[in-house]
Amino acid sequence: MRIAFSGTANSGKTTLLKSFLYTWSNFSTPEKTYRDMLVEKELDHSSSTTTETQSEVMNFMVDQLFENSKDDCVVYDRCPLDSVAYTLWSNDKNKEGFTKEFVTEQITLCKESLRNLDVIFLCKFDEKEGVKEDGSREADLQYIKEVDNIFESLYQQYMQNPQADVFYPKDDSPAVILLPNGTQERIDLLAEYITPEGGMYGDEHSILNPNNLDELESLVKQQQSALESEKKEKELFAKFGLSDDRNSDYNLQP
Repeated sequence: MRIAFSGTANSGKTTLLKSFLYTWSNFSTPEKTYRDMLVEKELDHSSSTTTETQSEVMNFMVDQLFENSKDDCVVYDRCPLDSVAYTLWSNDKNKEGFTKEFVTEQITLCKESLRNLDVIFLCKFDEKEGVKEDGSREADLQYIKEVDNIFESLYQQYMQNPQADVFYPKDDSPAVILLPNGTQERIDLLAEYITPEGGMYGDEHSILNPNNLDELESLVKQQQSALESEKKEKELFAKFGLSDDRNSDYNLQP
């Protein structure tokens, strides 16, 4: 199984990854991360990101996904969907170079690469935990919350219309599962999807089986705290210029 932990900065992904690898020791994670690449190439990132950075990050993440097959047990700290979230934030802020054409290109690359993932587990930012500064990641609370809202919008688009073919590959999308707050709570939920051996529970019983989508939706709703689905979807369309019928081009910032 190929899975990824996604979410804004300071949402507990790295801590979860370590706990996950301890619990499921037959999984591996790439030794080199996009963070290593950013340091090697001395690229600006986070709220100071550039189109060069986003292109390098996207290409790095896409290449990593193609290095593994569906039979591998591998877990990633972030995936191309994360890169898209930061690109969308930059477009919304009218940052130089983040044109409609650039964003559309990045979305297309992401969408096609997601065929090489089975599940994306989304980590939300928990404001109660606050922001932990380590000198290498973004610590601006407003920025973190803004990106977190973009991830929530991307999640809502998946939940409400996964066949829309906007951000996810039609008929071949990984499942996108929202995790609760708290590392142990997240591990407990992951255990409902992943067997001790590192596979999915049998297709006939798996929550990820298309025949059990109602059960999945019910579980997700229990985990969410009154998400305003319709409002968030409209915010996504308004913020990024997506048409309501999902069939027209992305009308993003010029």
